[in-house]
Amino acid sequence: MVWIKICGITNEEDALKIASLGADALGFILSTESARKIEPDKAKELIRATKDKFINIRDKMRPSFVGVFVNENIGKVTEIAEKLGLDYIQLSGDETLYYLKKIKKHNKNIKLIKLVRVKDNVPSFAAISKQMLEFKKIADFFLLDTFNENIYGGTGKSFNWELVKGLSQEYPVILAGGLDCGNVTEAIQIVKPFGIDASTRLEESPGKKDIRKVEIFIKNAVKKAD
Repeated sequence: MVWIKICGITNEEDALKIASLGADALGFILSTESARKIEPDKAKELIRATKDKFINIRDKMRPSFVGVFVNENIGKVTEIAEKLGLDYIQLSGDETLYYLKKIKKHNKNIKLIKLVRVKDNVPSFAAISKQMLEFKKIADFFLLDTFNENIYGGTGKSFNWELVKGLSQEYPVILAGGLDCGNVTEAIQIVKPFGIDASTRLEESPGKKDIRKVEIFIKNAVKKAD
């Protein structure tokens, strides 16, 4: 089974419907200037509502909750993570190894996801792997997303998956970058990632998901993984 994260959740309707469709994780963008940014207090409300929905449902696991941060103050990340009861902290900026060690020290029970932005003109598999090597002992997962010099993720554009073919044999990889209903099966086939992460191409508008697209996306991903 492939782990499925739907990111950029901003409202309760989307959170509850996507959780019911079987997503493994819901992502909340808690820093950086994004149309999908959500304030911590609002994210806490959505997390509580989602947890409450699953209290009386047997044989169905609630989704995990991921907080996405970009070059944020370490103390603020820790404060928000504790306040929201996050399961994962996703670091999507230029965070250093020192930064990750500090985050891990203060958030021992929360898994860390480190973003690696992939350029289509990167010369080799080894060059991409080298970016990940220094974080290997600290990061629990690596999120591979498309490089854009102006923004950290959320581009809605794919990169050449052949560049990272086989990388999942060495690292716990979560694939992102322009994934949608039509290309997710091919992406899984080529990269064979631990997980996948989608947002932009599953939306009606920034921050509002198209639930039908999300449903098809999850079905296609699960079918391919099986």
